[in-house]
Amino acid sequence: MSAYSMKPDKKTEAKTNDTAARREVLRGAGALLGLALLSGSAFDVLCAPSQRRSRSKRRSRSTRRSRPARPAVTGPLSGNDLYKDVIAYYNLGEHRTATQVDERTSDWLAAQLRAAGLRTQLQPFSLEQFFLSRSGLTVAGQKMRAFPLWPARGTGPTPVSARLAAFGPRARSQSLEGRIALIKFPFDRRASVLPEHVKIIGDAARAGASAVIAVTEGPTGEIIAMNTSPSIQPWPLPVALVAGRNWPELSEAAVTGAEASLLIDGREDPDARALNVIGRLQRGKDLIVVSTPQSGWFRCAGERGPGIALFLGLARWAAKRNSDTSFMFVSTSGHELGNLGIHSFHEKLAPRPDKTLVWLHLGAGIATFEWEETSKGMRRLSRVDSNRYLMCSPNLEPLLAEKFAGQPGLTPITNRAVGEMEAIKKAGYRSVAIAAGHRFHHTPADNPDTTGPQLLEPIASALAKTIEEIEAKTSQ
Repeated sequence: MSAYSMKPDKKTEAKTNDTAARREVLRGAGALLGLALLSGSAFDVLCAPSQRRSRSKRRSRSTRRSRPARPAVTGPLSGNDLYKDVIAYYNLGEHRTATQVDERTSDWLAAQLRAAGLRTQLQPFSLEQFFLSRSGLTVAGQKMRAFPLWPARGTGPTPVSARLAAFGPRARSQSLEGRIALIKFPFDRRASVLPEHVKIIGDAARAGASAVIAVTEGPTGEIIAMNTSPSIQPWPLPVALVAGRNWPELSEAAVTGAEASLLIDGREDPDARALNVIGRLQRGKDLIVVSTPQSGWFRCAGERGPGIALFLGLARWAAKRNSDTSFMFVSTSGHELGNLGIHSFHEKLAPRPDKTLVWLHLGAGIATFEWEETSKGMRRLSRVDSNRYLMCSPNLEPLLAEKFAGQPGLTPITNRAVGEMEAIKKAGYRSVAIAAGHRFHHTPADNPDTTGPQLLEPIASALAKTIEEIEAKTSQ
């Protein structure tokens, strides 16, 4: 694994995964995927060898008793089958747009849809992309993980080396000539580049900084990657994100003016290519669209995994049904770069709103666990994280209130649209979307332990019942 394919620190891993056991993952994933998991890097992230022994000793009888029962449903919408797809998606690698992993993900999704009986199409679109090969930060001889802030600007194969200097609201008038600026990004659930980020980076460049190190604050202490958009201009100097847990030593190093060395090596491609995936079930005149993003900064198990799994589960379920409804399943790349993929789909292939019965969008973090902070670090709870949104057109609110009743956080709302739902709503589609920002959103620690079969199945059931009810009311 290359230096930029970041996995959680071993200390962090032990804290965040203290309730994850090897047999839990394998029970959810199935024997074949379990073997693949054990043989690949995915299991390294979930459970390092030195931690498996200590974790089993820590696990108490009360913890084992409190573990929720596995779902008993079978078929494409069963929790166990859905979770297999989360594992498979995670094991493909880091899902950044237009990378080899992203292309393999498109091929895998298309193959899954074809196997279910859908007619598939790959829609290419072009973009400007930076392909990272190596990144890292060394401060006073101590190595730390670093990840570029997009639109990335590389250092080339030779690191930028200079003394570290703190830079912020109280120090913006100072000269940073020949220094690497240390700044802090306060935690924001949107995890996107904001105007204040653009301003402080520009201020640091104008003050003469040779590079910027931005520490991302957040509940997990991890690096939090940030979505960007084509409207944001390339940075005038290299900018790297560093984990919040590194702030104490970095701020101390800035006080003493310690030597720092930043590496962001890669290549720029002004004409990179990414692929949307479209699967069709052509039946009657009524059409239902189901969409989900497929790309993200890291492996995205909790961020993208549930949406991917529900997307495939619903496609297999729809293909087996005796129904006159046509379906279009759309998986889009470019999510982290301003939703480029879905914009391309809207421009060229999307059906007209008046020809679409409903558009169902499966966004980020649909079904993830809640976590709590303890004296020993983060501990996973058995309940679902209720910090999620069920967004819909006003005429669908009563139906969704009934079908999602009792599911924490999923009381339908009609006055909010986030992510791809903004474009869908703006285009005038009758629509439904679920999205959230879970605890490990946009971090390299977002592994399959952030979700589970028991969280996925209730969502799948509610979505299927919603589709059935919409079909029934349309046929009346």
